[in-house]
Amino acid sequence: MHTTNDIKSIINKMSVKQKVGQLFLLAYPGKNPEIIKPLIDEYGIAGCYISQDNAETFDEAEQISSKLQAMASQTQNGIPLILGVDQEGSWGVLVPESHTGPGNLALGALSDSIRVADMYRVLGEEMLSVGYNALLGPCADVNLTPDSPIIGARSFGEDPEKVARCVAYAVQGCTVSGALATLKHFPGHGSTSGDTHREIPRVERTLYELFKTDLLPFIKGVEAGADIVMTSHILYPKIDPENPATLSPVILKDILRNRIGFKGIILSDSMNMGAIRKFYDPAESTLLALKAGVDIVMLSEEHYDHSADYLDKQLASLRKAEEAVKSGKLSVQEVDEKLFRILSLKLNKMQLRTPRLSAQRYSEAERIQNDISDQCVQVLQKGLWPLPKAGTRICINAAPETAYRSLTNARGIGPNQKKTAYEYFKETLEKSGENFIYLNHNEALAENEDRFKRAEAILIVTEDYPLPGEDFPKAEQEKLAQKLATKYAEKTVIVGLRSPYEIKLYPKNVTYLCAFSSRGCAAKSAAKAILQFPQM
Repeated sequence: MHTTNDIKSIINKMSVKQKVGQLFLLAYPGKNPEIIKPLIDEYGIAGCYISQDNAETFDEAEQISSKLQAMASQTQNGIPLILGVDQEGSWGVLVPESHTGPGNLALGALSDSIRVADMYRVLGEEMLSVGYNALLGPCADVNLTPDSPIIGARSFGEDPEKVARCVAYAVQGCTVSGALATLKHFPGHGSTSGDTHREIPRVERTLYELFKTDLLPFIKGVEAGADIVMTSHILYPKIDPENPATLSPVILKDILRNRIGFKGIILSDSMNMGAIRKFYDPAESTLLALKAGVDIVMLSEEHYDHSADYLDKQLASLRKAEEAVKSGKLSVQEVDEKLFRILSLKLNKMQLRTPRLSAQRYSEAERIQNDISDQCVQVLQKGLWPLPKAGTRICINAAPETAYRSLTNARGIGPNQKKTAYEYFKETLEKSGENFIYLNHNEALAENEDRFKRAEAILIVTEDYPLPGEDFPKAEQEKLAQKLATKYAEKTVIVGLRSPYEIKLYPKNVTYLCAFSSRGCAAKSAAKAILQFPQM
């Protein structure tokens, strides 16, 4: 255990360059960590943002985390790295080997919120066992705008108190696992209809309104012991009319530090996102964030940008901050205060790795994931009940066939599963041996209506994926589903492998079965529910 004097002594011996390096969490493309070694050697950076592009398996993850920490140990101060991953359920890494669970929206639908702690313990244990020591989750955002293109299934729901309870349990699960927990996206991304990967959204809420809604999960997460809070690039004009949250001293210092009392690390969301990149000079924006109250600036590898000079831009930001400290634009005292928080976390709480999970523990993680996923499936609207076991039963993939592939091509963050939710759903039905006629989107559009008229049941599977900077084509699915559901309401079952907010589009006598998730485990659970329909 390092005392206050120990940490201050380390800080006093650090050069300006070394101090500045600890204020940056950076990323690199591909599977070779040697690419980022020059930045570790020269600046001793705080850590790395790791995505599916850097490692796809547990073995690869263990190798790169070992190499990265070895690089850090050979620097003058030997300070270990924070290795952060978007392992939050709906988004994940090391897929399909890791157990992501069904995601937050599904967990929020559970009657027993304590299961959230069980799932987040699994997330943390698996990541820490390969050397990923910081979960960039849970999302503490409240779904106050259900059609949000980027939050949706990443949120625990639309009830602030329920979300707050789930966030607290998620933090507890992380703490038990030994992994660091991150609340995001402060002061809340759930009230936006825009995506900060593309633009700066606006939220027209007063501070009083925020404390009643968006801020409640962050307050409970901080009380539960969250180590890190990640900022959002959102403008709250009734609180700070000029600066998005990441660049706002009012939001970060006055509200998060002073009003809420958070004493941990404030981490920016990626400064490469469109909300910042399109409106600010990259290097200048990092300086503004640090002055506003951010402790660690994150520059993650954004694949919708495909910037060839990505690492050069990271270096430019480091040098800009170094120059600012030397010139007095960024005070040494404030930098030292940030460093004290960072080193206190790294040296007194952060773990580098736990032993790889045994076969027994891995099987236990699988069981926990599947049990929770099964419990999340709900029938939200009863029409055809129970599902006929005989006669013609048609199963339709409402999504255009190429939609998922085009969205996830060469993407390091997001769902990262190899197959679509529908494919997992269909495979589970096929393995049961029961007879279904399977139609894709185009086949369903072209199908002779006589077959639909003769069918005993029509299953229409809808899905959605929260992807950064991209939209999954929901409109095409909903148009097809509405058409068939309106014509054949009494025999139609909508299977929602997504958020349930689409339910308002369909007739009241349509059955709506919801898994609240597009994860593979959720799709399998939905299929099992269809097969066990009389028991539900």
